[in-house]
Amino acid sequence: MTGEYRNTIDEKGRLMIPPKIREQLGSFDNLMLTKSVDNTLWLFTKEDFDALDREVNYSPLASFNKNSRIINMMVIAPAREVELDKTGRLSIPQLLREFAGLDPKTECVIQGTKDKVEIMSAKKYDEYMIQYRDMLESAGNELSMQRMDK
Repeated sequence: MTGEYRNTIDEKGRLMIPPKIREQLGSFDNLMLTKSVDNTLWLFTKEDFDALDREVNYSPLASFNKNSRIINMMVIAPAREVELDKTGRLSIPQLLREFAGLDPKTECVIQGTKDKVEIMSAKKYDEYMIQYRDMLESAGNELSMQRMDK
């Protein structure tokens, strides 16, 4: 999934998902919405969410692994099954809106990021773009070095 869009949450906590992103999501049902690492939200297809869950819990002993427990507690457990209505609106549960600072009438950025959609306040997004702009080159260089090491 790719693309970057802006929309505003309505007074009922619903966010219109742009048509291009809806096309990439496929079905309007079987979607999972959860917290992410940067106080943003991640929207997955059920299949991609299940793949993430399997990756985190790849072994029967994952319950004893601290990192697996943290990801389970903070990303897997708070996930909610959601669907888009006929007009393509996503109703975001209040707890998830509070986590991401998405009050009604908040402008949001909706961004396709390969296997998921990321939803965040436009204000937070704009702050990230300023904060991380200078880090882009070094991040690219670091990823190149990791790739060369393989």
